[in-house]
Amino acid sequence: VNYSYKDKYLVELNGRLDASSKFPSDQQTAFFPSISVGYRLSNESFWNVDPDFVSNFKIRASYGSLGNGNVSPYSYMELFNISQLGRVINGTRPAYTSQPNVIPSGLTWETATTKNVGIDLGFASNKLTITADVYQRLTKDMYTNGLPVPAVFGADVPQGNYADMETNGWELSMSWKDQFNVASKPFKYDVRFILADNKSKITKFNNPDKLLSNYYEGMELGEIW
Repeated sequence: VNYSYKDKYLVELNGRLDASSKFPSDQQTAFFPSISVGYRLSNESFWNVDPDFVSNFKIRASYGSLGNGNVSPYSYMELFNISQLGRVINGTRPAYTSQPNVIPSGLTWETATTKNVGIDLGFASNKLTITADVYQRLTKDMYTNGLPVPAVFGADVPQGNYADMETNGWELSMSWKDQFNVASKPFKYDVRFILADNKSKITKFNNPDKLLSNYYEGMELGEIW
């Protein structure tokens, strides 16, 4: 749903309902909403700046979430894999199975919630445009491997929603669009420059000893030891 009042006050509402059979029956559906608002200051009556100089000045903000259901099928069920024995018994190689996999507790959607503040600027009749954004993304119930367990556990550690992560970043985009005549025909060109950076930090993971072989609270992704 979009609403615009005099092209000055802008509101957008989104709602996304996802469903996946990869999750237990009580976690198969999830709703992810978002909202964004914008205010175009350059369209106000008191804005007396020459549009050939500053042609667009808009500030905006948004808040919303998205879900990630990219998990292996049947992870929430005990699976018995059927294999064929390597030796021959009574003229045949019989089939066999082994103990099932360990089920992760409370398998659910990974949810990323993002807060963003940005500004859009246009100069020289929008030939030069600048877009800048600052954002924070909180990833909850991140799907990852659990903490390694002793060999006496007797099975592999299942993947599940074991971690939370916080990402802070910014983005800057500048572009110049114009045209000139070449042999009496218009030649259009567009030059763009993009710069961005972000840092991600683990805010939740059950690793009290802070083993470096896995995530731990306070770990910055990409850090070097």
